Amino acid sequence: MKITPHNNFLPIVKMKDKSNTPEALKDAAEGFETLLTHQMVEELQKGLEGESMFGGGVEGNTIGAMAEWELASQLSKSLDFGILQQLQASIDAEKGDK
Repeated sequence: MKITPHNNFLPIVKMKDKSNTPEALKDAAEGFETLLTHQMVEELQKGLEGESMFGGGVEGNTIGAMAEWELASQLSKSLDFGILQQLQASIDAEKGDK
């Protein structure tokens, strides 16, 4: 049995590299700050001696997970971890070496 593809593949078009733009850098820093804050919230939850702020069971776990991410997102927006500044300084230093 011979299998022949019948798909008409679209050509791959290289998109403009946006990874070094200030907006991409800001988005990456904000995402990392949210992740860092989420890990801190998870660690704080461990201090509740097996209890959860959001109750037990599947519902509590689901709601708790969503609420932890939202809490982490809001905290990371209100706190300044300085990650964006560190990334920018690192990029500027790297550009200076070249």
